[in-house]
Amino acid sequence: MLFDVPVGHHATITNVGCPTARRLRELGLRTGANVTVMQKTAGGGRVIKVRGSHYALGADTLRQIAIAPAEQAA
Repeated sequence: MLFDVPVGHHATITNVGCPTARRLRELGLRTGANVTVMQKTAGGGRVIKVRGSHYALGADTLRQIAIAPAEQAA
């Protein structure tokens, strides 16, 4: 799950299974997208970067986004 990716690491989305999946796909968070976890937020959320844009997502949403194994940021 994207929730488990440490700050500074990359991951590739393999599935988005939350109620807001359509909106997330519109923002570029879709299968095959590469994301970087930029920072933690209050309440367990994270700020992520995808295709040059930053988004803050809550912990519940992050737990419903499946990913391929994370890699260390360069």
